Amino acid sequence: MSTDPQASADLTGREIGDYRILRRLGAGGMAEVYLAEQKSLGRQVALKVLQAALARDANYVARFQHEARAAAALVHANIVQIFEVGHADGVHFIAQEYVRGKNLGEVLKRDAALNPRLVLDVLRQVSAALCKAAEAGIVHRDLKPENILLGNSGEVKV
Repeated sequence: MSTDPQASADLTGREIGDYRILRRLGAGGMAEVYLAEQKSLGRQVALKVLQAALARDANYVARFQHEARAAAALVHANIVQIFEVGHADGVHFIAQEYVRGKNLGEVLKRDAALNPRLVLDVLRQVSAALCKAAEAGIVHRDLKPENILLGNSGEVKV
């Protein structure tokens, strides 16, 4: 348990709207990400939850919602699909596609060197996603290895 008053409480086990939180997957600057079950459809999703301290600031809430709407407007095989942006039980969230696998940051920590073929495949798929976003006038402002998901079946998602 964190003693930081700004830290968000772990939401594992809670139900937020249509979602049952199963476990924490990670955290970023604005949000924490959880694996959740969407009860109505019986599917797993990644639930991105705005940090409680930021949720009290209307500017952060607007930025969070804008991010979700911009991403939801993009449909591409290499872009994580957005299912819902919402607010329930005092929590602002984005429900998005859950990609089974690892993020590139985890892979880079585990492996000293990547196979050149894998590097080219990742670059090709990330470039395709960024090109699709650019066509819509969207610039990804937080591209880093932790935001590049490598699916177990070989797909790469941004």
